[in-house]
Amino acid sequence: MNIIILLIKLSRPANVIISFLTIIVAAELAWGLDPFKNVLLAALSAALITMGANVINDYYDIEIDRINKPNRPLAAGTVSKKTAFIYFISVYILAWCLALYMNVCMFLIAFTTSILLFFYSFRLKRTVLWGNLTVSFATAMAFVYGGVAVGHYKETFFPAAFAFLFHFGREILKDIQDIEGDKQAGANTFPVKYGISRSIGLISVDFILLVFLTAIPYILGIYSIRYFLTICFGIYPVLLFVLYRSRKDSDPANLGFLSNLLKADMIIGLLAIYLK
Repeated sequence: MNIIILLIKLSRPANVIISFLTIIVAAELAWGLDPFKNVLLAALSAALITMGANVINDYYDIEIDRINKPNRPLAAGTVSKKTAFIYFISVYILAWCLALYMNVCMFLIAFTTSILLFFYSFRLKRTVLWGNLTVSFATAMAFVYGGVAVGHYKETFFPAAFAFLFHFGREILKDIQDIEGDKQAGANTFPVKYGISRSIGLISVDFILLVFLTAIPYILGIYSIRYFLTICFGIYPVLLFVLYRSRKDSDPANLGFLSNLLKADMIIGLLAIYLK
């Protein structure tokens, strides 16, 4: 029972739940939850891919996490690397089987995204921007994945673009938080190469683009006033607060709080799109 709890913790259940909900919202936006079996299978496979991606990320980041996040199961030594790798392979294969059961297109999206996330942890995370772009792309593809599950994907392009920009900013913020561990591990992330000030500047540009982009569907009459009010009161203030606090205090504890705040705000983002 203890190892099950540790593996659940290793999977980062909050991220897994968000992935599951994202697929459901994406499917609802695209065409509604019909066929529901496909939506459920797509949500489960996406959740499993997220689990595997989180596990393999900690697997390759074990030395960095011993500095930045020593309480994580692998870094703390409460879960062995062998157990974690077997767990990673198992959930990825199960995700691919569920996707293939639906159709070849779903399998290709699931397989391609999974492999990209593996290479993110294996190599790309330690490069300038490529890792951030990879994670942001994978997150955006979750909306397309949900649309394909119900046979309609064009309706998911706006939410996918929102997700890409939102996660790109959060990924840069997380890299600032991990800068000391990344330096010691030889990772060449954007904050390591260009510094904290320029990194926050990049986040600012990204969030400004996000604000303009999220307003476009309302201006064009595609999304309703309910959507716009939700992002005005639930998303924009959080983005501004994160920019303000990150500029005032770049301590890892503060940046960790801001990263978690953005993660929680993803729920508001999903709600806004749902209310469109």
